[in-house]
Parts: sequence; C-alpha cells; structure tokens
Amino acid sequence: MEVVLMGNKIIENRVIFGGTLGFFKSVLTGFSMMLLPMYFSMLNISLVSYALLLTIGDAIAFLIKPIIGHFSDKHGEKIFLISGILLYTFSLFLIGQTTSVFNIALLQVIAGISSAFLLSIIIIFALRNVRKKPDRAVGLFGAIQSAGWIFGLLLPGFIIDRVGIKTVFYLCPVLGIVLSLLVLKVKTKIKPSKLSFSFVKKIPLPLIYKTIDMAVFNAFLIFFIRYALNTLALSKSMISVIVAFECLVFAVSEYGLSRISNKQKRKQWIPIGMLIHGLGIATMLFGSSLSHYFVAAGLIGFAGAFIDIWVYSYISEKVGIKDKGKTIGTVEWSRELGTIFGAQVPMWFSFLAVNPFASIFVFPFIGLVTHLIKKN
Repeated sequence: MEVVLMGNKIIENRVIFGGTLGFFKSVLTGFSMMLLPMYFSMLNISLVSYALLLTIGDAIAFLIKPIIGHFSDKHGEKIFLISGILLYTFSLFLIGQTTSVFNIALLQVIAGISSAFLLSIIIIFALRNVRKKPDRAVGLFGAIQSAGWIFGLLLPGFIIDRVGIKTVFYLCPVLGIVLSLLVLKVKTKIKPSKLSFSFVKKIPLPLIYKTIDMAVFNAFLIFFIRYALNTLALSKSMISVIVAFECLVFAVSEYGLSRISNKQKRKQWIPIGMLIHGLGIATMLFGSSLSHYFVAAGLIGFAGAFIDIWVYSYISEKVGIKDKGKTIGTVEWSRELGTIFGAQVPMWFSFLAVNPFASIFVFPFIGLVTHLIKKN
C-alpha cells in the first residue's frame, strides 16, 4: 500500500514520517561520533587525520546543500532521501570492513557528504508543505528528530562492550535498507516552476540565528569535553550522559514550546533564546560541580528550542513550497558555519588570554544585536 503524503489534510503524517527519518539519522550520527574515533584509535589513525577527513566532507557538503535543495524543488525529495540513506549507511559499514587508510579516507569523505545533505533533505521533506501556524509541526518534527541523539550517544558504548565493535558496523546497512524501503512507499510530487531568486532575501535572518545557536552548541561540545577530560577527569560515559541530557532537554522543550507558540509569541523567542544561551554559558564558566554542568547543558538545549522553532516557522511562513528546498538547503549552512565558528572563535580568544568559555558570550551577544537592529 502506497503512502501518499500530499495536501494539507495529511501534513502531520509527512512531518511525523520525516521526524522518524530524522530520528534514525540522528541515531546513526551519534553512533558514528562515538564509533569512528574508537575504531580509528584501534587502527592508530591520528585524530588530526580524522579531523581533516571530517573537514573535507563538511566543505563539500557545504557547497552542494543548496544545489540538492534546488533539485528537490524540481524533482521531489525521494531520490535524494534514498541515495543519502544508502550512501551514508553503507559507507559507515564499509569503513568497519577495511584497515586501509586510503579506503577509510575515501569512505569517510562519502559518509561526511551524505550525512550532511541527508539531514537537509529530511528537513525539506518534513516541512515543505507546512505553511499556516507552523509552530506545532516544527516542534513535533524537531522533538522526534532530536530524540535520536540521546540513543545515538548512549547506546554505542553499551553495545560495543557486549557484542563488539563490528556488530555496530553491521547494523548500519540493515537500518539503511529498512529506511530506504519505507521511503520507496512515499510519493513526493513537485509541479515544475520557473527559477526565481525571491527566496534569497528570506535567508539571512534564519541563517544568522541558527549559525549562532549551532556555534554555542559546538563550542560547548568541543571545549567542555576537553575541559571535562583534562581538568575535571570525568569519565567518557559521564560526558556522554551530559551531552545526551542537552539533547533530551532540547527535544522535550521544543515539543512543549511548540504547543504554546504562535506568530505573536514567536516574536520574543529569539531574544529569550539568546539570553538563555548566555545564562547557560555563565553557568558553565562559573560552575564548580557536576550539577552545574548538567544545568549548563540543559540551558543550552532549552535555548536551542526557542531558536529552532523561530527559524523553521519563519521559513515555513515566508517561503513558498516550491522554494523550500533551496532555502532550507542554504540555511543548513548554519551547521558547518556553527562548527567552524564554535571551534575557532574561542581558540582565537584564548590567544588573548581569554577563557574559552567566556568567549562564547560573543555568539548570543551578536544574536541580540541582530534582533534589535531588525526590530528597529
């Protein structure tokens, strides 16, 4: 029986199915974040080489996201969903079957590219038909998709300890095949339209706000994990729990917030989100106990929920269905930009003898200034 996901009456089905795809994508990404460094360590591949491979994949994905978004506007998302799922899961599987550095490098680049554009296509698929009163749909999708991170971060260590690292690699293509078969049952149909650049003016604000949100999150990940390992001497499992807690708070908050959000209330979400980010950074900066770091992680996740609902509700309302792919594909640059700025800005400030945690304040400050300029 074919699943037809078109028309306003069944938009929620499309959002839920897209969220489910996003959930498993997040699980796989969490798995790879935990799994690949462990596997590369077993093969004596340096972290510098691993970071370089990730950078190459991210750079190429950065370039192709708007292009794939454009083609999804013309041809629908199905072919890109299936190809992205299969490329990502099978490249992860094949990485676990080789010890050749050259083969691993090639496969890691493929995995990085497919992982990056796959998430963009999933978001485009889930939210393309969402227009009026988008807050609930955006929150539902975000909550389902983000919940996958919790399992992706916590399960790999548990599975590896009991059945070995190879078993996790074998699970990847199985999941990929199952998801691809489900996508095959979906019909996505886009009516052809003339190329227009009217969507471009809708991009800057959501791109800026989402980049800031991702920069705070990535700076937290990079510098807190380093601090927790080297200074606090926390176990890797405890660090995973703290990061998973951030994802849990984000998922629960996004769903709960979407129940009360509307166009009028949403006007306050950006300043509220930026202020909560600042509070989370302050807690991390001045904290001295484990509970403080859980609170900081929770506040960062809570802030992200406000920003995420604003960004994708804004796109849903302001951008036409036939331009959603190009717009979301470009706004998804925020993930790569957030990684770059989240890593580099604190490092630059450290050369000036500024605490890396203190330097993260620059991101929500820019967000508040941008909001005030736009408001006035």
